[in-house]
Amino acid sequence: MRTTFTPWRAEQIRDVNRVSALWRDLGHTPRSVRAYRQWTIQLLTKARTSDYRELSAVRTVKLAYSFARQHHHGSPEQTRRRWLSAFRAFAWGLRRLKAPVGAIDLPKRSRCNDPLMQAFAEYGRKLGWCEQTLLINQSGVNRLRSFLLRRRAPWPVPQLRDLDRFLHWTSKRWTKSFVATQAGACRAWLRFLFITSRADHDLAESVALPPSIVHPRPARAVPWPVIRRLGKGIDRSNPIGLRDYAQYLLFCGYGLSNAEAINLKLEDVDWDAAVLHIRRVKNSATVDLPLLASVAKALARYVRRGRPSSPSRNVFLRHTIPFGPLSHATVGQRVRCWAKRAGVQSSYLGVHLFRHSFATRQLERGTPLKVIGDILGHRHCQTTAIYVRTALARLRPLALPVPK
Repeated sequence: MRTTFTPWRAEQIRDVNRVSALWRDLGHTPRSVRAYRQWTIQLLTKARTSDYRELSAVRTVKLAYSFARQHHHGSPEQTRRRWLSAFRAFAWGLRRLKAPVGAIDLPKRSRCNDPLMQAFAEYGRKLGWCEQTLLINQSGVNRLRSFLLRRRAPWPVPQLRDLDRFLHWTSKRWTKSFVATQAGACRAWLRFLFITSRADHDLAESVALPPSIVHPRPARAVPWPVIRRLGKGIDRSNPIGLRDYAQYLLFCGYGLSNAEAINLKLEDVDWDAAVLHIRRVKNSATVDLPLLASVAKALARYVRRGRPSSPSRNVFLRHTIPFGPLSHATVGQRVRCWAKRAGVQSSYLGVHLFRHSFATRQLERGTPLKVIGDILGHRHCQTTAIYVRTALARLRPLALPVPK
């Protein structure tokens, strides 16, 4: 049976073919192009419109859910992700062809308009909380609020027995460290209620934190020759390899965390002064480090030859349409890919492996602990002292002989 196309459908097929050619020129594999074509054609068939300005990310999500329910085509969330990715790739191509198209971004969720939560946020900012700490505490308080309202318990001033039930409930579902985070958020909330005269008593000290071991996990550091071997698993012949190698040198040369590398901006690299401005995520501080020659060369090669054209100011971008900042999961996945290619096996493979190994290597070379802490962005020496247990070469002379 021959399939007949309406005029608008035939025009859309031509547009898909033209955009597919742009995808190929961009370096996408034939398998990726076929998948994008399939999802794009499904979306256009479902939308039944010849005006691409009527297509947007919001409408794509609605059509994806409708298609998944109607055809029982996998999970709705999977269809949503595929169609949204295909729509953004198609919209990118249409804009290259000077064709109008709808918005590719989903509307951001509106922030909480609760005056009490806004007052809590203002209270935290006055205490000097960074945005990450503020977000963690707000999430914990919102989780407590939902738990209490479901059980018709008092709010916003909770009772201690309700707090005990909440922490007991969290302990059955999450790890001990997450329970400690929730308990800390409860303490901050109770202290805020007392200081702002919303509660008669300060019950913050009545919330007991779960006991924890100082160093519950073994050291993550590996010998430095293993770190060097990881670099051999990076293929620098393609744009993704240029990006990975620049990140690899940043991890090795400065012990950056995953978030610090992802949030690195183009203006943070001062080429004239040979200075690298690193923004610390936990305390929102900025530290200036010398720009190593090898790192500068790798960054310049990636920015000139491998970095996609994007309005984003982040140095490192994902190489899938639409081009935007990398995610934490992507960087960790790339590290595991390097290890697989280089034949490196370890009980832990992640970005923090470089951070621990960097600190251990500096200790082995005699670098003072305070200097290492400043490079890593630690406020207290106790935090940096964690890495002392991995400096085995310096600890062996301190060991006493075993008595016979």
